[in-house]
Amino acid sequence: LLAMMMVFSLAACGGNDDNGGETGGIKDTFTYALGGEPNYLDPAIASDSVASYVLNQTYFPLFSIGADGSTVKNACVDYSLDASRTVYTFKLTENNYWSDGQKVVAGDYVYGMLRALGLGDSYYSYFIRNYVKGASAYGADATTAKIADMTDVAIKAVDDYTIEITLEKPCDYFVGLMTAGVFYPVRADYAPELDYTWAANLHPTNGPFVYESIDNATEIVMVKNEYFYDAANIPTNKLVAKVMPDPDAQLMAFQQGGIDFASNVDSSVTKIYAGQPELVISDSVINYYMMMNAYRSLDALKDVNVRKAIQLGIDRSAIVTALDAGEVYYELYGYVPKGFAGVNGDFRAEQDAENQLVKTDKEEARRLMAAAGYSESNPLKLEYYYNQAAMHDTVAAVLKVQLADIYIDLTLRTGELRTFFDDRDQQGNFELARGAMSADYMDPTTFLEMANSKNLYGKPTWGDAHYDKLLAEADLLTGTERIEKL
Repeated sequence: LLAMMMVFSLAACGGNDDNGGETGGIKDTFTYALGGEPNYLDPAIASDSVASYVLNQTYFPLFSIGADGSTVKNACVDYSLDASRTVYTFKLTENNYWSDGQKVVAGDYVYGMLRALGLGDSYYSYFIRNYVKGASAYGADATTAKIADMTDVAIKAVDDYTIEITLEKPCDYFVGLMTAGVFYPVRADYAPELDYTWAANLHPTNGPFVYESIDNATEIVMVKNEYFYDAANIPTNKLVAKVMPDPDAQLMAFQQGGIDFASNVDSSVTKIYAGQPELVISDSVINYYMMMNAYRSLDALKDVNVRKAIQLGIDRSAIVTALDAGEVYYELYGYVPKGFAGVNGDFRAEQDAENQLVKTDKEEARRLMAAAGYSESNPLKLEYYYNQAAMHDTVAAVLKVQLADIYIDLTLRTGELRTFFDDRDQQGNFELARGAMSADYMDPTTFLEMANSKNLYGKPTWGDAHYDKLLAEADLLTGTERIEKL
């Protein structure tokens, strides 16, 4: 693990709008930059922050994550849990419409969940598969399944505004999982089973905005959904999401007035816009780490001591210093970043105080590498793969220097964002690779589950049966006892 970051972005403060003027200081057309090309705008398939920047504007889910990290009721107005703590009953608002005027009913949410479960490429369907009674047999290992065959999956629409979901066992954080796209509503008349190519075409949505045009390679234009329950209080009539993978290009476009919001900018903005209202720095629960392909890569990475040496050989403080962004970054000594409740305080702080498992020890790293047969004159050659951006370039450069100090000759390889994601996540085509993840829900398991071998999609690159067992044991517990186990 290298460092955790806050998210910083740039937001326009007033000014004239060449696309329609201002309305009470809010632009009639608001243009923002995406950090890459979104994958399919199918909420069952989308698994990255780029697509989420769009889907969050076009869907009205049962629940969402609030600014303070809490789970906020949206289309679900209330819910109850039975005495066994496994049967949830969700009551839905009746003031929920698709952008074509059709009412959104419980069956649309149920169809969305079951359809996601049946899609082999739906990564986050494990939020359903691993928790809902009868769901474990579907969608795993990239297999597909039809909804008609899912008669044993305990998700049902009791009536048009009531959904009942039964879990295999109690789960303290299940409602938090329901903020994910696999719980979004879709309709069978435009989103068929076992297919996600439909998402490239214009289709109804039930959120504040609906698509006017979709071109994943350049820009996505959205206009206000006149049927959205709160449409009268949404001052912006049009959103334009421009695809700009290069943070420097986003900064330039922002400075020249081409965009109103830059979502992915380099840490240099902390100096350029220091103390200025345009700079938005928001706390975000994110980790940044190195993936090691211990399954399909070099034999050297199958050696636990070589992997230990790499971990011991990296000085995280050197990376934070090189990024030079004040307190935006901090060293992270576990997959779980700061921001989650522990037993009496912060989960990360409590773990580090009790038993900091990760550290820097160059001498021990060199000893382990020497025992594996490597030396200054005979270094281990490894490749580090990442999608090119100023921040990632900086981290990669520091890694190269740090690992050279422990007898590793690191070659740096870059790839376009989508190619990189496909190589890393679907094909397992890497030795060492950049990784980062923001919290999907507000519980430490959102990060601890990353290393659960049952949740890996594409080609497996890590996983451990004992670790899986520990997570399963924690799932049987609740409250403080569960947190202690985690």
